[in-house]
Amino acid sequence: MLNTSKDFFNILKSKVFLNLMNTSRINIAELNAAITLLIKSNIDFDVIFTSGTNRLFPQAILTIFINPNTNIDFIFGKAQPDEGI
Repeated sequence: MLNTSKDFFNILKSKVFLNLMNTSRINIAELNAAITLLIKSNIDFDVIFTSGTNRLFPQAILTIFINPNTNIDFIFGKAQPDEGI
């Protein structure tokens, strides 16, 4: 969990997360950069990836845990199956 809200807001203001907030599609390098930043900052998070099917497009969800009652989800997807996520 985050020790202070200041740490969390500094992470959200980073270029990596500003890019994440401004797109519904993400490439693997951007997702890995976000994960690296969260690990270095000792912030709890989950990443879930669901592969695409004939009916559903691939989707990735990055969940950041702010405190026991609050989290933020970044949901990436909506791309055509042959375009990546």
